[in-house]
Amino acid sequence: MPPTKVRYLVLGLLAFAASSAYLTRHCLGVMNTTMQAELDINNEQFGYLYSAFSLGYLLFQIPGGWLGQRLGTRVTMPGLSVVWSLCTVVTAAVASLFTMIAARFVFGLAQAGLVPNSAKVVKDWFPVAVRGKASSICAMAMSLGGIITISLTAWLMKEGYDWRGILQSYSLVGIAWAVAFYFFFRTRPKEHPWTNVAEQKLIREGDEDEDEGEPPKMDWSAAFRDRNTWALCGQLIFKAAGYNFFVTFFPAFLEYKYSIAKADAGMLTTYPLIGVVLGSLCGGVVIDGLFKKTGSKYISRCGVASVALALTASFAFGSTFTGSAEHLATVIAIGSFFSGMAIPCPWVASIDMGGKNPALVMGMMNAAGCLAGICISPLIGRLIDHIKATDGNWNIVIFVHAGFYLCAALLWLFVNPNKTIGQPAKAKANV
Repeated sequence: MPPTKVRYLVLGLLAFAASSAYLTRHCLGVMNTTMQAELDINNEQFGYLYSAFSLGYLLFQIPGGWLGQRLGTRVTMPGLSVVWSLCTVVTAAVASLFTMIAARFVFGLAQAGLVPNSAKVVKDWFPVAVRGKASSICAMAMSLGGIITISLTAWLMKEGYDWRGILQSYSLVGIAWAVAFYFFFRTRPKEHPWTNVAEQKLIREGDEDEDEGEPPKMDWSAAFRDRNTWALCGQLIFKAAGYNFFVTFFPAFLEYKYSIAKADAGMLTTYPLIGVVLGSLCGGVVIDGLFKKTGSKYISRCGVASVALALTASFAFGSTFTGSAEHLATVIAIGSFFSGMAIPCPWVASIDMGGKNPALVMGMMNAAGCLAGICISPLIGRLIDHIKATDGNWNIVIFVHAGFYLCAALLWLFVNPNKTIGQPAKAKANV
């Protein structure tokens, strides 16, 4: 009997979760200037609003992954989705910066568990030979959710819809997904009534880490002493800093630099996000193809990421030689295609290096990436305010953006995906 195809339905649900999460996360980038005018806040203060989400997102990455391993992803993921959806409703109801910051902080706590638990689902439901493609689908869905969010929100606001009503409507999507996921999904393939033995055997093919029993305790001391931990986490800090610009201040940057309408800035912001979507789909194919051809995780993970991110930095720098908002967004979009190719790399590398604790390693890496939003978003907001007030050189913002990607490319050279992070000494002896 041939293998059943339940794993593809699981992947579809994961992709929808990623899209719906970004629907409620990135809409503030388009609402930015409208909310500032209504709440009487500046760009730096709005940057602290982004930071509140990022702080919550950082703090609950590892606990969120731990919950998934202890309670099971079937319970944890829909539970978190309900919480962040309710926080979106609260965000729409508040009338001050302080209360909005509090709501977005809790929102960040809830969404923090999505990526670590998604990585665990990919490990539990997909064979090692196709995890690059599975990861790229999840990553693509995140960027696709960003595109839909930005374009839809820009259109709704152009049509005169209130930003509060838009947020309330978006919150319903996450609740609907949570119900569907809980009733269909099972934490392990063997628990699902629709899978057969052939599919369960296919999923475990080539995986040295069986999903039976409790995972070994994470050796956090060894993990923090490991050079690979710092390199893996460091690359995501700089890559996240580059990507965050697209979904936070890029629309405002285009408005200020080129004096264009809010709706036009929102639509141009979708250019680089489309590039990320297309790149992430190609990235999964390249990763799995190179791994099949070379058998090298270093080439297929680290090599792809380093080259792709260096190209991203090059195109970002080149965009400063353009003369219009559309041309700048187009050149940056070409570079963002390569950044998209690199997106599945940390997913697959963290699964490789996580052993039986992929959610914890992914959570640790993703937590480091949150530092970009916490520390850098307010600084970018302050830089934009300074350039706006002094009629300075707007290209400086793009130079900083390109520098982030270049640093990420260099750090990938120091990652060894063949090394298991935080593996107990006893487990090492059995390898």
